[in-house]
Amino acid sequence: MSKTITYVITYENGRWVSRCPTGEIEGVGVAGSLSQMERDLVEMHVWAWPEDTPGVEFVFDLPGHVAGVVTEYRREKELAEAHAKRAAELAVKAAKVLTSHWSEPDTARVMGLSKQRVHQLKVSA
Repeated sequence: MSKTITYVITYENGRWVSRCPTGEIEGVGVAGSLSQMERDLVEMHVWAWPEDTPGVEFVFDLPGHVAGVVTEYRREKELAEAHAKRAAELAVKAAKVLTSHWSEPDTARVMGLSKQRVHQLKVSA
């Protein structure tokens, strides 16, 4: 796959509509679901570019009240993922430090985890 073609997706009259603003694909695609839209576009790409089929990317042009909620959700999701990653790193660090002083069962109790999870954390990379 050499490149990706981006489509702007809107919801109009009860159907999902795709437009290619860069002009690689002319016209409009219409489908009842986003899954169907993606399948149709992938199929069209395979037909049009059988040797080097480009990928499909969606950019959603949503009404303001919906776009705001989606933006807020995505921002919070990114923050949650960053916090989860940091918590996982700290869990490993804490398990290693605590088990250097106490038993795995005692460490598990302090950390609020199972003994098995503390052992996994302690022996992890």
